[in-house]
Amino acid sequence: MLTILPPNEETMGRLNQLDGRFLAGEVVQVRVTRKGFLPEYVPLATAQWRQCLVSPLVTREAVKQHDDWACFFAFLEKRFVGQLVAMPEEAGLCKLLDIRVDAAHRRQGVGTGLLNACVDWALRKGRKGVAAEVSDENPVACQFFQSRGFTLGGVDKLRRFADPRQADRPAALRESILTFYRFFG
Repeated sequence: MLTILPPNEETMGRLNQLDGRFLAGEVVQVRVTRKGFLPEYVPLATAQWRQCLVSPLVTREAVKQHDDWACFFAFLEKRFVGQLVAMPEEAGLCKLLDIRVDAAHRRQGVGTGLLNACVDWALRKGRKGVAAEVSDENPVACQFFQSRGFTLGGVDKLRRFADPRQADRPAALRESILTFYRFFG
């Protein structure tokens, strides 16, 4: 049984303890159409293990300090399997800072449960929607958000341009940030 809990002394000790690796078998390519951005998924020759970067904003101290942030922890049969951290943002939106699910427990409704808790929180706080930023190198997350009613609304090719981890890549192949939105009502 899936249980979603808010932060407390016990759960906060688990923040950022889950492995952020994922297996990517595709690459995301974005086409611009008359209706907006359209993500397309092109298979890779071989699947690759990749690592999600943790937002530097998501720390125990920050979550404890910001009582206007949302933080949820997911447990399956008392085993810690997921986390979500979000914050209110300008223009009446809620910005998803981090969502992750233990690799052994993906595709079991954990991410959906966490996202539903976030949406409920955002609605209670009078937010107009949720924004989630995802790397174009994480097709799994892109597909997850699309399947949960999010729409790709923005592509930022320059956000990671000066990142030293991207310096060895040609400029055209550096990571892009895709922003997905889900508006309420």
